[in-house]
Amino acid sequence: MLSIALLLLVGLVVAQQPRPCTSPSQWEARIISHINNENITVQGKLSYDSVYQRERFIEQVVIGDDYYYETIALFQVRLEFVINLTARNCSRLPLTRPWRDFSIRPDAHSYGEAYIGSSASPSTGLLITLWGGNYTTPSNDTVNYIGTWTYEACLPVSHTSIHPKYGITHDSFYDVSGGISDPNVFIPPRECLSDKEYAIRHTLFGASPK
Repeated sequence: MLSIALLLLVGLVVAQQPRPCTSPSQWEARIISHINNENITVQGKLSYDSVYQRERFIEQVVIGDDYYYETIALFQVRLEFVINLTARNCSRLPLTRPWRDFSIRPDAHSYGEAYIGSSASPSTGLLITLWGGNYTTPSNDTVNYIGTWTYEACLPVSHTSIHPKYGITHDSFYDVSGGISDPNVFIPPRECLSDKEYAIRHTLFGASPK
């Protein structure tokens, strides 16, 4: 009887361990991002696609700079397009930074749940979950992070990472919506492409990079 009771107790404890929820693989949001090492704060719209590891960020507010940029990062082919929206020119660069996964990692440690605002009534607060941990990048750098996600739908709320090379980056997300409203947002504009690339731009950039 004692062994059966112990097994039941162990099973109950395991069942009570928090499990990471699953975030949408594709979403869009307004985002405020601050990079401490470079003392840069930007605000804009992020289109995020973890299926093909693509990001498109278009600045709407810049703090400390008079130039506005659109960035299309294609991590599977290690290529980034940086479009200066003020001067209307484009830079084509090798992509060296690691992919940013804004979902909860399977090995993340739970820091519990909390309300943003108040739990006094359903209309006065937002229930979030807190998770953190560390991971190793392909270049063998260890990144520490902590993030918050909504309890319902598992949407990102905030994410802070500490990278040994890139320093501290803090992201806050607002108005998150599932899916990509325009699948063409990951296609670089005309000034970024050669005539041959532009003619087959939907094949090159409109689906999974080859």
